[in-house]
Amino acid sequence: MRNVKLAISLFCIAFYFASCGDDSASSSDFLTEPESNGSMSSEVVISSSSSIEGVSSLEISSSSVLSSSSELSSSSAPEAKSSSSFTVNGIVIKNGDKKEIVQRFDADPEMTQSAGRFWLLMSGNLDKSETESLEKIGIHRLRCYSGSIHYLFEYSGYRSEYSYMDLCLMKADKDVEKMTIMSLVDEVYNTYDADESVADGIVYSSRGKETLVKRIDDDSLMTQVAGRFWIIKDYPMEKAERESLKGVGVDIVNCSALHTDNLDMNICFAKSEKDIEKVAIDSRIDGLYNTFSVNDTTKLEFDYTGAHWVVEDVSLEIVVGCWDDVPMDSCKEIVKACKGEDASLDRSVILSNATRETIDCLLSNKDVDSVEPLLYGEPTVID
Repeated sequence: MRNVKLAISLFCIAFYFASCGDDSASSSDFLTEPESNGSMSSEVVISSSSSIEGVSSLEISSSSVLSSSSELSSSSAPEAKSSSSFTVNGIVIKNGDKKEIVQRFDADPEMTQSAGRFWLLMSGNLDKSETESLEKIGIHRLRCYSGSIHYLFEYSGYRSEYSYMDLCLMKADKDVEKMTIMSLVDEVYNTYDADESVADGIVYSSRGKETLVKRIDDDSLMTQVAGRFWIIKDYPMEKAERESLKGVGVDIVNCSALHTDNLDMNICFAKSEKDIEKVAIDSRIDGLYNTFSVNDTTKLEFDYTGAHWVVEDVSLEIVVGCWDDVPMDSCKEIVKACKGEDASLDRSVILSNATRETIDCLLSNKDVDSVEPLLYGEPTVID
């Protein structure tokens, strides 16, 4: 009898371990992820209906592009598990008119970057020495963007090393091994082809007009005409560069970050009394993107649809801003010359009571950069 009880006990123990082993195997199958050769942890998990054997040869097509980060989050949630799903490392990037899943380089089977325009995605900045090293092997920097994930790409989850990244549009003269790029640039996430819809230059908006500004190498206009003009460059303007430009007749009024579409570049407001060859500017500063004339001739627009303008002979308080090279006293005199009443200086703008005639006069003045209605107060009816 004792032997029978012992046999029954051993059978129960064996059955218990066999059941636990099956459960563990089931959980392990679900949690399996493709292996990565890199030391960096995965930051995005996206679901796919393909088998796990297909991970190493995954191709990104229109059917695999996600429409939003919310879809990405829901598809990667634990509740969405199924026996036929697997996980892939990647970031959803807007590439021109479409979105693409970009894997980290060590999870990407494509290790050659094709010639032509491509994106370089990295967790650091593309500095001057790296840019020059890439130039030596026929890879040219076109423009760079910098920002948090909310501006550059969408992803699910959080990893501090990917919370702020740089995205540079590059151009390669010939095919190049990705490992060659990795050896010249720090903190590269990956490279991938630029969509055909990506603009060839920077779209700059001013006075209601958009201008496509290409890099100087692709620009046929090699002379900057006299007057006000913009200088776009890859790096901040140094004091020594300002002094060097004065030697060829270029005066830098001010510089700031170029915030258009989160571009990680700089723009300077400059002026010259004579035409100047762009090569003369290029030889005196580092990282010149291009120069182009300031749009100070297109007539400004003003909204006359407000209820105030229904009444004839009405006088409205306005805010007038002149270009930065115009002294404030001169700006005030411009307003008075256009019959603006009670013109007064308020920090960097001029406040004035103005009729429609005054406003029309200011809108056509090339030294005036902006004319806006003051957003408080009541209009004055002229007797």
